[in-house]
Amino acid sequence: MYKISNYIYKMGCNPSIEVHVEADDIQDGDVVGCFCGGISQGCMGRLKNAPVPYILRAPTGKKKEIIKYSDIEKFKEIDDHALNVPGSALKSIKSLTKYLVAICDTDKEKVRSFFVWITANISYETSNNKGGGESLTDPNTVFRRRAGDAVGYCNLFATMCKSSGVPVVNLSGFAKRTDHDPEIPYTPHDSPDHAWNAVFVDDDWRFVDCCWGAGYEDETCYWVRKYEEFWFLTDPDKFINDHYPWTSSDRKINNNWQLLKQPITLAEYNKLVKLEETAKDWGLDFSHKEPILIFRKEVHITITASILVRNITCAMETIDHVKMDDYTLVYQFDTLTYSVQARPPSPGTYVLRIYGKKDGEMSQPAQLMVKYLLKCTDVNNYVKSLPYVFTHAQTYHVTLHEPHARELPAKSKVKIRLSSQYLRQIMVENIPLECDENGTWEGKITTPQSGDAIVIYGSTSDDANGKFHSLYKFYIVDKKPK
Repeated sequence: MYKISNYIYKMGCNPSIEVHVEADDIQDGDVVGCFCGGISQGCMGRLKNAPVPYILRAPTGKKKEIIKYSDIEKFKEIDDHALNVPGSALKSIKSLTKYLVAICDTDKEKVRSFFVWITANISYETSNNKGGGESLTDPNTVFRRRAGDAVGYCNLFATMCKSSGVPVVNLSGFAKRTDHDPEIPYTPHDSPDHAWNAVFVDDDWRFVDCCWGAGYEDETCYWVRKYEEFWFLTDPDKFINDHYPWTSSDRKINNNWQLLKQPITLAEYNKLVKLEETAKDWGLDFSHKEPILIFRKEVHITITASILVRNITCAMETIDHVKMDDYTLVYQFDTLTYSVQARPPSPGTYVLRIYGKKDGEMSQPAQLMVKYLLKCTDVNNYVKSLPYVFTHAQTYHVTLHEPHARELPAKSKVKIRLSSQYLRQIMVENIPLECDENGTWEGKITTPQSGDAIVIYGSTSDDANGKFHSLYKFYIVDKKPK
């Protein structure tokens, strides 16, 4: 049975009526049928699908503004409903959709139920495990648990939306995957390599990527199932970081479907460093916006957070996967500001990954936030690996001013200088440092013999017997700096 959603009366010498209908089994294109009579004798028209609302503009509110507390509570019920579908509802897409929307009151709730079911049940067939011969983009095939690529996810999601009267479109373009190489930019001659959807809810178009919401392909091209809430109704200003709509036939479409007040060019898209979901979700801002950093001697990357992020760490390696972590260091200047320092030992190309943990989730593993390609053109006459940093150095916002080398010469006078607004005592082994009125701790020590190590400790207590925490560690060697 068809449901009439609206109609348009077209005026003119030969007036006609265009009736828009909805039905569970409507596919793209006109519904077959016609009618006559009506407003004036002899008036004829065609039955058509309900039109897609052509209001391509930046959404009037952010995702966090349109998903209110009441929505979150209802989403819990919807998620549970979608994750526990009985076998009787899985006979067809039509029966599944009918079951999912049974408890939904709004289009936003319907879209939520489709997203949760698809991301929990559809597996991505990567290049390493694709079967042969079977099309994995047809929605009826994908419904049976496998998608050959993102197009399969899009087609199933769109079919479910259309059958329940939710305006939806399939979009395609360029996407920065896990294995994205910033040295190979996209060009107008390239074919789209990803697909996603846009849905019209709460009077605005919103993005949905069921494929990335279900999991990701790791750097070895194997698919890892991992639900990502981030890709449900994603804000356009965050979506554009790694999704660029593209069609070679109409550049206006490329701009309009960015849903931004100021669309960007493909060249600008290529120059955006790919931020991981965590970095975008946590509202992190990085001083270096481009993915390839060319520099001499060393580079400092400042990170500003809008929420409390704990234990920011980094890892650096050569392009041949030789670890160079000794040549990196993370400082925390204040509650929401960090700095990552990288000092490669020789000219060349390196990969720098920066990780972090959200406050309150300390038991969880650190999440990758961003990856840079470093191109060091020159180094110091002598390059020393950076000091070993303990996590308490970040916890107490300690900045080490000197020394900046992990190895210190044996039997030598060395100046130690660092600052922290939280520590009340700082010691190098058993030697206390003096603090000035600006909160900078300073002192000179004589290093022990080669083969030993020294550690800087700090305490938040004035009590000499209070608990001290390790901050930095240095190794003592024979060779002195030139």
